Amino acid sequence: MKTKGKLFISFIVVVFLSFNANAQLQESKGEAKISYIHKKEMSVEDFFQKRMKQSKMYKVTGKKLEIFFEKDNTFFLGRNLLSGSDGKMVKVDTLYTIPKESLVTHFPAYHLEGDDVRDVIYKYLYKNIPGFSGTVNSKFTYKLDKNIIDVDYKNISRRYIIKKSTGYHFKISTDDLKILDFKKY
Repeated sequence: MKTKGKLFISFIVVVFLSFNANAQLQESKGEAKISYIHKKEMSVEDFFQKRMKQSKMYKVTGKKLEIFFEKDNTFFLGRNLLSGSDGKMVKVDTLYTIPKESLVTHFPAYHLEGDDVRDVIYKYLYKNIPGFSGTVNSKFTYKLDKNIIDVDYKNISRRYIIKKSTGYHFKISTDDLKILDFKKY
């Protein structure tokens, strides 16, 4: 009975290790080893949506989508599962790749995160809409048009049992994060 248990555990370990792949990728500053299970190509639209939804304040390891480096005109990115990594060893579940030409053409400001855009929106609303108070029940929808981000922001507030919904539409320049257009609906 003990032999069957040890044999089963050995089998599981061998199967797990056979699925785990390691890749040695050269970075311009040195060598970085990326350990991954899956490798996929990510579209620019998926990358944009994930970057807009993420926060700089993520404290949980593996929550933030990061660009690790560029090689052969390809960006390598993923969610690093190692906390406090120094960039020499990266462990991800899925390693994503995006062709540099495609990303730079369709989303030149690929370094932007959702917090950057939301900060501009909240500052504008606090300054220009009397009585505005940001709430937890808000929804953002993002669309990318090269150097302009269209943002629909729906603010849902409650006062006692009365629920109020207000919508705002913004056009924001990715070059300098200036608001180009604003509409309340």
